[in-house]
Amino acid sequence: MNGHMAPRRATAGPEVSSPRRRRHSRSFSCHSPILLVTLLLALLLAGALAIGGCGSDTTGATESETADTTAPVATTAASVETREVPAETSTSTEAAPAQEAFPVTVTDDNGTTVTISAKPERIVSTAPANTETLFALGVGDRVVGVTSLDDYPPEVAEITKIGDYQANTEAIMGLSPDLVVGYSGNEEALAPVAAAGAAVLILNPMTLDGVYANIATIGAATGVNDEAVALAESLGATIADIATTAEATGESPKVFYALDNTLWTCGPGSFVDELLTLAHCTNVAAAPGADGAAAQAYYQFTPEQLVAADPDVVLLPGSTYAGADEFTGDPRFTGLKAVVDGNVFVIDDVIVTRPGPRIADGLKILAEAIHPGAY
Repeated sequence: MNGHMAPRRATAGPEVSSPRRRRHSRSFSCHSPILLVTLLLALLLAGALAIGGCGSDTTGATESETADTTAPVATTAASVETREVPAETSTSTEAAPAQEAFPVTVTDDNGTTVTISAKPERIVSTAPANTETLFALGVGDRVVGVTSLDDYPPEVAEITKIGDYQANTEAIMGLSPDLVVGYSGNEEALAPVAAAGAAVLILNPMTLDGVYANIATIGAATGVNDEAVALAESLGATIADIATTAEATGESPKVFYALDNTLWTCGPGSFVDELLTLAHCTNVAAAPGADGAAAQAYYQFTPEQLVAADPDVVLLPGSTYAGADEFTGDPRFTGLKAVVDGNVFVIDDVIVTRPGPRIADGLKILAEAIHPGAY
């Protein structure tokens, strides 16, 4: 999830709509938040920047290049390509601060290595999570284009829009960007932009490891590594506190997390399942079905499965549900323990599923609903 997959609302009722298209994430194993930050620091200190001439052997350590510290990218080595963006002539004789030294080389989530020859001054983002990260790193004043889906921080309302779920090639090129922080699925639209000379990164974090790695990548690409380290440390500390408090309750209630009102949900290998684990609960969608079929990262529960699972807590997306009554009033679910006990909650699913600098806030939303009174 990168802030793009807004749930589709279907008409409520006993009929379950046909499965909607979902992006599946790769498998992962959960790590402690402190370890994740340690991995990020190791990633940066190992050489997130390639400083000096393009002939240097030192390249930025990224999610795909540090297999001993982070999850590998989904693409194979055979699919890796290298793009180099020509350096612009600089008239300044002052030495740049150490963390802003260019060129830098980073590797995106598609396994593509990209060399950025000069500090980017005109940045376009094609996903809300990328935009939030850019602003959190203090480079929001360099962002000249965002999508119509971007809603945070408030300043993005005044920035030129370059598309929605799909990036608009012409709109982006009209802004003459020197860096585009793209999103998986926008590769075709952004290929002409890269061919025209802009540095293009495709990011698609599927785990907390991926979020931390993307923060490091964007920090390196924009010359603000110190800010990237500080942001990751802050996120890691906050996530660790939330997870510790949840675990201290000594309770692990059964939870069903709905992605929309047609019972699409998140199983093992999904970003939300990792957060639910940190929130110290049992994700009922992570268990095999009654027929023995393995749970998937994203799939559609049947009403019968939900009744059989009988969760203690049901979490509904605020982007789909105006209130819990639509669910609790459904005669199929009135006998669920969560409904009987009054533990059906509508939450801000945008924050929960947007893998950016507010992900700790998303975890807090989950934990507070699952362990009321603990926070």
